[in-house]
Amino acid sequence: MRPISLLIVLALLAFPALADGEETITITDEDGRDVTVPLNPHSIVCLSPGAAEVIYALGESDRIIAVTNDCDMPPALLDKERVGKSGRDADLERIIELNPDMVIAKTGALFPEDMEQKLVGYGIPVLRYRLLHIDALIPMIEDMGRILENEEASSKMAEEISGYYDLILDRTQTIPDKDRPSVYFMSMGHFDWTANRDSTGHTRIAESGGRNIAADLSTKVPRVDMEWVIEEDPDMIVYSMPQEQYDGNTPTIDEMDAKRKEIMSQPGFESVGAVRTGRVYITDIKMASGLSELVTMLYYAKWFHPDLFRDIDPRTVHEELLQKYFGMDIGGIYQVYPDAPVEAEDGKDAFSTITDSKGAFVFENLPAGTYTVTAYKSVMGVYPYLGNASVQLKGDAKRLEIRLKSSNQSELAKLDEAVLNLSDAGGIMEIRGTVVGPNRPGAEPATIPYEDADVKLTEYSPA
Repeated sequence: MRPISLLIVLALLAFPALADGEETITITDEDGRDVTVPLNPHSIVCLSPGAAEVIYALGESDRIIAVTNDCDMPPALLDKERVGKSGRDADLERIIELNPDMVIAKTGALFPEDMEQKLVGYGIPVLRYRLLHIDALIPMIEDMGRILENEEASSKMAEEISGYYDLILDRTQTIPDKDRPSVYFMSMGHFDWTANRDSTGHTRIAESGGRNIAADLSTKVPRVDMEWVIEEDPDMIVYSMPQEQYDGNTPTIDEMDAKRKEIMSQPGFESVGAVRTGRVYITDIKMASGLSELVTMLYYAKWFHPDLFRDIDPRTVHEELLQKYFGMDIGGIYQVYPDAPVEAEDGKDAFSTITDSKGAFVFENLPAGTYTVTAYKSVMGVYPYLGNASVQLKGDAKRLEIRLKSSNQSELAKLDEAVLNLSDAGGIMEIRGTVVGPNRPGAEPATIPYEDADVKLTEYSPA
C-alpha cells in the first residue's frame, strides 16, 4: 500500500483544491450540512447510485470521471473508471490520485466519516445524498442544476417528478385508515426485517395509500418473528430484492417469481390474507432510489388502490423515464413482479383481474356454464375503451380474445356495478385470454395487447 502521507503531499503540491479565485457555491446536502463546492465542476467521483443517475439524466455524465460498481443505472455509467464496489470500500488512494473537483457519496455510515475526512484533508469536498425518497430526490435535482449551471434542465426534471408525486399524494392523503390495505414490507432481502414509521419504507407505504403493520415497532429496521406476521394478517406483502439475489443487472421474472413462491410457501403463511389473495409483490431494491423511486411509488399506489389509479400505467412511466433520460428501451427490464395489481378477493371467489404486460388474463376454478367476460381500459385517463366476449365453458377456454372499442359513461357504469357471485359453485375449469385494442393513429399493427386492462366476469348462466 502506498504511504498515505506521500499521497497527501503530492496531491497538495500538484492539485491545490478550491484554488484562490475559483468560483464556488454552498449547498445544503441530504445530511443537512452546508458544503462549499466548485461551481460548474469538471470532474466528479460518484459513490451514490441515485446521484449518478441524476447527473446522467441532466446530460452531464462527461463530468463523472469515476463511480462505484453500484452506480449501474444506466449501465453506460459502468464504462467509467470504478473505484470500489460501494462507498464503504471505495479506493481513497485512487480517488486522491484522480483529484476530482468534488465527491458525491451516500449518507451516514454508508460512507464512513473518517473516509470523508481524509478526502476533505486533500481539499476534496464531499456532498452526501442517498435519495431513498422523492422528498430527497427533488431537492438534489435542484442542487445539481445549480452546481452544474444547468438549472433549466433540472427544473424541468424536478417538475416532472413532482407532478407524479403530487398526483399520488392528492389521491391518497384523505383515504381513511379503514380503506387502506395493511402492508408488511420485507426489507433488504430479509423475510424478517421490516420498517417502522421513522423509515423511508414506511413513508412510501403511507403516502401510496397503505397502512404499515410495523409502523409502531420500536426500532427503525425491526426484526420480527414470522408468527407475528401471521397474527397481523397483512392484506399485502412487498419484498425488496437485493442484487445479491439475482444474476444480472436487474432481476428476471423467473427470479422474482421464485422468490415470491418462496415467500408464499413459508410455514403458516397459507392463512395470511396477502398469500390467500396472491397480493405478494417483489421489487428490485434498485427501484428504491434515484429516478426509479417515482416508479416504485406509482406501483405501490396502483397495487394498493387499482381503481383510484386506473388511469396510471407505472410501466409506461418507467419506459418514458428510461427513454427520455437514459436513451434506453425498457425491453426485457422487469424490476417488479407481478407488475399489475392482483385484485383477487379470496381464491376461487375472485372474478375480477388485471391484464399483464402481454395483455393476458386468467380466471380459474370455474364451473361449467356460459360467461360474459368484460374488459375496460382508460388510455391516458381520457379515452375509455370497453369490450366483451361470451364463452360457453365446457372445458378450459384458452384463447379468448376481447377487442376493445370506444365506450361511454353508461356502459362504464354497468361494468362498475357488475357483481358475479359464484361462491357456492366450485369448478375446475379456467378461462384464459387476451385483451387487445386500438394502437395510436397511424401506427402498426392497428391493434395491440392492452396491459393493466380491468377484466371481469359480468354474467353467468349454469350449464
